[in-house]
Amino acid sequence: MESKSLCMWNLGSIILEQSSEILPKYYALFHYVTSDECTIDANKKQLCQQIVSLELFLNYFYSIYIVSLRGALLAMNEKEQKANLKYVNAYIIEGYKALWGFTKHNHSLWGQFIKLYSKEKNTDTFDEMLDEITCALKEYGDNAITDKDERCLAMHYQIDKNGNPQELLKLDEITIEKEQERYYQFSPIYHKMIDCLVELLNYYLFKPYRTEILKIQPLLPELNIVDQLVWHDKINEINFAITKNIEAQASSFENCKDMLHKYPLMFKEISRKYNVDLSDCKELLRSSEAMLAISYFSIDLCSILKVYFNSTIPLERNIALSRMNIICHSIIDRVYGYRDRKGSYWEQYITKPYFNMELPDTVVNIRNVMESLIASNTYTQEKRSSFVHLKKDNYIRAIKYLYSNSPLVEIQNSEAIIKILPEIQKAIVGVVKQVDSNIKCSCARKNSWIDEDLKKIAPYRNQPRVKSVYESLLLLKKGEIMEAIKILKDI
Repeated sequence: MESKSLCMWNLGSIILEQSSEILPKYYALFHYVTSDECTIDANKKQLCQQIVSLELFLNYFYSIYIVSLRGALLAMNEKEQKANLKYVNAYIIEGYKALWGFTKHNHSLWGQFIKLYSKEKNTDTFDEMLDEITCALKEYGDNAITDKDERCLAMHYQIDKNGNPQELLKLDEITIEKEQERYYQFSPIYHKMIDCLVELLNYYLFKPYRTEILKIQPLLPELNIVDQLVWHDKINEINFAITKNIEAQASSFENCKDMLHKYPLMFKEISRKYNVDLSDCKELLRSSEAMLAISYFSIDLCSILKVYFNSTIPLERNIALSRMNIICHSIIDRVYGYRDRKGSYWEQYITKPYFNMELPDTVVNIRNVMESLIASNTYTQEKRSSFVHLKKDNYIRAIKYLYSNSPLVEIQNSEAIIKILPEIQKAIVGVVKQVDSNIKCSCARKNSWIDEDLKKIAPYRNQPRVKSVYESLLLLKKGEIMEAIKILKDI
């Protein structure tokens, strides 16, 4: 790890250790200032609530942001690094959206606070600092928050409801250089906000209500440290297995990516050159899209597992567990669906070619695993929304969930998903064979026109380039389109 990255890594450790101390204290303080037992002057109570809320938000948001960045710096594989970088990208965008907003700034956390503070303040001491922060937030948004599609892909694996798996290729545009630069631009804003909020809290809350504040008891349990002891002796073995899986899936991802780039052009050229209808081949490409997505899911989940297993900071491990929950929830939703199968890969890719035929055992096993994961009740929409969308009520709930994670359950479920994803890939290969068989049946009937071309070039079939064309036409006549393309693409 180069010196600049190492410095960022070490700084991240310090910030996470500090947040580990701060989050429980401010969580308890937030519940106090929003309770009926709070004795703060009614005129200042709402202002204190907003200040505490902002302090809590900043520490939580910046922690999950830092964990993602540290994961990217730790990565040993480009795809592993990209998997973590997309969350660096997503969390800075989501955090900025909650903090300042893209358009409706008055509805943002900072905007609402500034509006209330202007009415309730009893000193001008902090005005200049607050103005500087507001200007810095505006400038940062104009210069750095320009790629919102990547955030949707990171959290949903698609830009919109009808998204195509090929959209995932857009995430390759995220680079460590870009995210490091964005981090260095935001870091001073974050620290200035923290310093300002601490001064505001001292002035409006800690000094005048010190006696009451000292009576506040923690509400969150201690973060679990026993879970790391369970895996301690197996870390090297686990790291090796996860890294090998990432490398295998990265190779599969690149193969699918290459196929999706090249084959449509080949289909178009062959259709034009030989006047043949290759529309049936779209189903084969759709299966390649599914393979691409499954490889990505596996890389994504394995990457956060590495963050979890290699961290010695309880807060970081629990943040990793929360992201595991997000990823597993999204995989189940995209592959199988929770309430029904409509729009899922199960409907679109895995079972569609079988029509009314009996499903193969591998496909039945996939269904059983997915049903078992859903039945575990580990993945709920409320929990996912709390972790993903950093709105006020959400991040308060997210912190509570963070401190009540079940490490062994999350790890066991993640392991089950990682094991079933290759089975899904095998099932998709079976789907490709079934689709190819369906295509051959129809193409063998409608490609009889090729006989005329075969007769024309038969006398020259032993010449080098003509031989390849002749052999490809024979395959096309039989409906063996993919085999024909493999020959033609080398001409």
